[in-house]
Amino acid sequence: MEIIAHRGASAYALENSREALELAVQMGADRIEVDVRVTRDRVPIVLHDSMLDRVTTGHGRLADVTFSKLAKIRLKNGEPILPLAEAVAMLEGKCSLYLDLKERRAVEPTIKVIRDVKAEEVIIGASSLEILKSIHLLAPKVPISLLVRTLGKEAIEAAQYAKAAFIHLCWEKYPNPASLLTSELFNRARAAGLKVILWHEERAEVLREIARLKDVFGVCTNAPDLARRILLG
Repeated sequence: MEIIAHRGASAYALENSREALELAVQMGADRIEVDVRVTRDRVPIVLHDSMLDRVTTGHGRLADVTFSKLAKIRLKNGEPILPLAEAVAMLEGKCSLYLDLKERRAVEPTIKVIRDVKAEEVIIGASSLEILKSIHLLAPKVPISLLVRTLGKEAIEAAQYAKAAFIHLCWEKYPNPASLLTSELFNRARAAGLKVILWHEERAEVLREIARLKDVFGVCTNAPDLARRILLG
């Protein structure tokens, strides 16, 4: 079972920052999930929101800012905003990656970055079927993941339509997520050739429930140290 650090070790450091990524590696994460968007001139960077205000010193829409202007803006921990190419390079050979693409405009530039640095062990995820289909057309060998809120028949069929290798259940803070993880659910995913990823969990009691399951590929978490201690002993 993989420990996937959600935006790095974001329970302890600012999400999607160099500090959060480096800390996740130190805490033994198998894979790090980062969010990908593009600047006005379509340079892929590591940022979750479409707006700059929440985690940076900038304001307004990222899509209105060129990469050169973005270089003058800082994350709220003082670091520069990470270009995707830099994030991929710094983790190469240390930790696998899960790229969560937030917009269709990011597909081609992201694939180019992966090819340019010859990144291996990369999963690309999205909640949009349009984005996933575009990824598969451009890079059919890159494993893709569909983010869903439920794992019913429609979600399974959507993942198959997108040629996904993974289905990613985003339960956030669902009060009793273990109740969602039935044998029927796993049988349905297995029959469709899909591996299951769970997202995201930091509650110790829920992680203990997950530890009993055999059919989970990975668990996304803000606290990779806690998840590793409970899930992998």
